[in-house]
Amino acid sequence: MAKNFIEEYVPINGISQYFLHIPNERKDVAIMLHGGPGIPNSLLAYYHQPYLDFCNVVYYDQRGAGKTQLKNKTKPENLSLDIMLEDLKQTIRHVKEKYKTDRIFLVGHSCGAVLGTQYIIKYPSDVCGYIGYGQEVSFEAWNRSWYQHLKAAVMKSSNQKDIKKLSTVNEAFPHIPREDVVNATILLTGLEYKYGFRAVDYVKLYNKSPIMTPRGMIQMIQMNMGSKISRKLLGDVFYGNDICNIKEYHVPVYYVLGRHDEWTTSTIAAEYFETIQAPKKSLYWIEDAGHMVDTDNPSAFFSTIKEIMAQG
Repeated sequence: MAKNFIEEYVPINGISQYFLHIPNERKDVAIMLHGGPGIPNSLLAYYHQPYLDFCNVVYYDQRGAGKTQLKNKTKPENLSLDIMLEDLKQTIRHVKEKYKTDRIFLVGHSCGAVLGTQYIIKYPSDVCGYIGYGQEVSFEAWNRSWYQHLKAAVMKSSNQKDIKKLSTVNEAFPHIPREDVVNATILLTGLEYKYGFRAVDYVKLYNKSPIMTPRGMIQMIQMNMGSKISRKLLGDVFYGNDICNIKEYHVPVYYVLGRHDEWTTSTIAAEYFETIQAPKKSLYWIEDAGHMVDTDNPSAFFSTIKEIMAQG
């Protein structure tokens, strides 16, 4: 990535949080809310950059993740959804002041989509629109669907080692105790990387990132293997999320879904989307893409974001 990006640490809600900006002369700003939980998409900014010619883009490593976590070493007990919502509120305030604009769009992925959705429910007047991809609408529903999808894929493979791994997950998943759900989700995530849709090698992309460091790579591996931080985020911040009873939004809502996303099950998100009301709403399907829509098919994904922001 050419050095036309800006890195900064900003005092946000009592800690110093990391931001990566890709500036543009226009006034629109997209704030990218990463998933994981705890896996920053700032590492992929260099891969996205060729497609970002239409707005300012702000990546920030959320509390407990990436360079924010490396700098602060936040403890699990200092993580909660309410704290992260306040982080985001102060982040939006900072971005508005920095860019001298109110034209803010939240773009939430996976667990970041949980954060973004809860934010617009609570503070709809703060942003111009919300864009969700890898959108989770019901923790229970997508976990149930995801488990069945992976089970079919693993059994079809006849890989005895993976079949044995899968057999350790209680058939009642996700209707099992919270800690068991967290353990199973971490195990299933490993299988997803092997059996889910992958247009690119994400590990190679992370390794090539100009902002990746050895410490950052170690931290990312730990997050994927179920560190105390990732367990806290998954178990206490995102566990049990369900917005199926939310039918009315007071801000434009857009879903951009990967055709092959079985991780958070895009068909479940699409079915829910049909039930909601919003000042504006549109659903877009991205072909040749799974859960990592922006990485699997960045050209189609960011062309869609450009179209959405032009409408708003």
